[in-house]
Amino acid sequence: MEAVLFDLDNTLVNRKQAFEQFSRKFIDRFAAAHNPEHRLRLVEQLRAADRNGYREKRELYEEMRRTLPMREEATTAEDLLAYWFAEFPSCTVAMDGAELVLRELKSRGVRIGCVSNGSARTQYAKLDQVQFRGYFDAVIVSEEAGVKKPDRRIYEMALSRLQARPENCWFVGDHPEKDAQGAAAAGLRPVLLLTTPVESGPLLPEGTLTINKLQELLPLCTGPFLRF
Repeated sequence: MEAVLFDLDNTLVNRKQAFEQFSRKFIDRFAAAHNPEHRLRLVEQLRAADRNGYREKRELYEEMRRTLPMREEATTAEDLLAYWFAEFPSCTVAMDGAELVLRELKSRGVRIGCVSNGSARTQYAKLDQVQFRGYFDAVIVSEEAGVKKPDRRIYEMALSRLQARPENCWFVGDHPEKDAQGAAAAGLRPVLLLTTPVESGPLLPEGTLTINKLQELLPLCTGPFLRF
């Protein structure tokens, strides 16, 4: 094994938990809630509109400005977007077992990469919040790369920086299409972290390994290298 590459959100950091915390702070800061039940409904409205992170942020906060009852009428979509960039990274929490896995792989001399969709400003801030950036030999963020997962080119950029051959590398992520299918198309062995139920079959490339916790990755790495 030459390298292990990781997705970031809901793989190395618990994006769902972070957004729940951010949503409560956001609603308390900007929305005019009539009572606790109304507040909870507004929090859920924001969480649903976010689509688990698969939503362009400017579009999201322009919608929130139109649909949420604002505490201050002068608040703009730009204000909401600025709050996102300023506050969301501080809500970042590591996924259970993430640092243990990164530290152990590093100690074995395995090169480590991160390939993530999103804005460079936000994704690097998340890595810094959990103090993970130092573990990586390469970090590729789609905004900088000019291409997003599952496009194979973003994986190839990471492999080039790592000076690693795809057939000797694994990619660990939580999304069947953006992570497993994209990595397989680039020649890497996909490892899917099952943060939500996923049906096997056409969504998962042949040979995809599945794990329920990041710690389960380490025993898989101790034996002979598993190929497709």
